[in-house]
Amino acid sequence: MIQRIQSVYLLLAGLVLLWLGLTPGPWHLLGTAPHAWIGPVARGLSVLLALGAVVIIFQYRRLERQRTLVVFEQVGVLLMAVVYLGGLYLSGMLGVRSERGILWDRLLWIGLPVLAYLLLWLARRGIERDIALIRSMDRLR
Repeated sequence: MIQRIQSVYLLLAGLVLLWLGLTPGPWHLLGTAPHAWIGPVARGLSVLLALGAVVIIFQYRRLERQRTLVVFEQVGVLLMAVVYLGGLYLSGMLGVRSERGILWDRLLWIGLPVLAYLLLWLARRGIERDIALIRSMDRLR
């Protein structure tokens, strides 16, 4: 289960999403959003997607199903990123430059959904490689 690289990628994606959902850092930026629902929805989606990524690890015996679940997870991360970044845009906090320079903490909070999506893409690529390896081994028998 953990010896496969996609399990590591899924675990890392879950940790990134959990970090995004449970830390108070990015959510104070959404406090001034004109729509109050954006912050809690994005935070809840982040925590649910983190739990989903960890659950997908345990589907290692069914690779086709695991790949399908990772694709759904990627769509969920895209949805969460759109809600989160849209909330930042509506609150006027999407910019990462100020008169003092680059706001590195804001850049980190904006980059976490992108990192989670990238880790899920790497996990899906590893799953597809395993599926191709199993198919090639079946052809050799």
